[in-house]
Amino acid sequence: MNHEHWDEDRIEELLKNVPKIHDVRSKEEVFERLKRDGVFDEEPPKNSPIIKKKTKIMPWLIAACAALLAAVLIPSLTNNSMEEQAILNSEQDDSSGDQQEMETFALPNDMEEKENFVPMSTSDADIKTAVYPEQLEGNTLFKIGLASDEAESIPVTILIPNEKIVEDFGKDNPTQVELYNEYAPQLNEKLLGFNEYHPYVGEITESEGKVIHKLPNNHPYDEDAATYYATLTDTFSDYSEMEIVDENSEPVILEDIGEEYTLLTEKSKQHSYFKYVQNDGSEFLAPNFRETYSTVEEAMEALKVSTNDIYKSVILPNADYSVSVNHDVVIITFKNRLDLFEYNQVEAMQMIEAMLLTAAGYNKSVQFENIVQTEWEGFDFTKPLPIPVGPNELPYTVLENR
Repeated sequence: MNHEHWDEDRIEELLKNVPKIHDVRSKEEVFERLKRDGVFDEEPPKNSPIIKKKTKIMPWLIAACAALLAAVLIPSLTNNSMEEQAILNSEQDDSSGDQQEMETFALPNDMEEKENFVPMSTSDADIKTAVYPEQLEGNTLFKIGLASDEAESIPVTILIPNEKIVEDFGKDNPTQVELYNEYAPQLNEKLLGFNEYHPYVGEITESEGKVIHKLPNNHPYDEDAATYYATLTDTFSDYSEMEIVDENSEPVILEDIGEEYTLLTEKSKQHSYFKYVQNDGSEFLAPNFRETYSTVEEAMEALKVSTNDIYKSVILPNADYSVSVNHDVVIITFKNRLDLFEYNQVEAMQMIEAMLLTAAGYNKSVQFENIVQTEWEGFDFTKPLPIPVGPNELPYTVLENR
């Protein structure tokens, strides 16, 4: 028999065909038969029949097959086990790395709130945090400025499904003021790690492209006028002007703001984006204390330097670059060929998106030059990248945790 052609299936088939040995006699019958045959006598009786030893072929065959089966299967099983262990170790390493890189919100101490909290990280491990035009299909954009630990405003973006919009408003395309009045009361800022600030005290209305905030006499915004103004500009960025009035519809001039700040010009949106870290560890991209720049070139250069301990530069080590502008495209050329896979992927994404958000304030897209990768995390670096429509995406479910 040619054993070279034996395989696991052939051996298994052979073992299945081996006849099963089954003895129905009782122990007493077997014992009497053995005594009668003289098995326990020192010498067999003279008249007893000679018992010829039978060759035990079947046990030998079973043993041989078992040995052959072991020889074939053990190396295969060992290799498979080693491969499976290697894959498992790799998956554990990847999972550990992903967990460190995934940007999630730290939970507050309230255990009941923790149980209902839904983190920002997505199931497909997308490390982008900004919102892009293609995401608007089937969704409505809701933007709002949240009060941070440093009494600053952090702009965030929430995509609300259009069917929910129609259910809540009886129409599509509500204004930012309408969106605010409906959804700001539902937002649990404390659960997200921010200060409770919304909805604003008083009444928010609109008229002819203008946001009107009617304040009661005992409003709290004189004490934190900077935060108040910053959250207003982040929340109502689609409007050209804000009007702040008292209960008699007379203009209110807040300390540290003045009348000139009620105009929402393009310049009021022209910031550089830096990394801001809340006390709970959650990270966001936000303007550096609302500092503005006359040109996009200046804003891009400003990204390289951290001017305080609160807003940190997101430019990767050894990722120096030059800036030029060609019509509506900002061209970022890295001086040394940049391999994004050599860096922490979340930090690499923060740099890319900070540049995209900075350029968006000037209504410009960004073309990157001298990057090793042509495609990375859904971006195609062979052409200008899309202009973000909002920073710091939060899941719609945060509106359900009030």
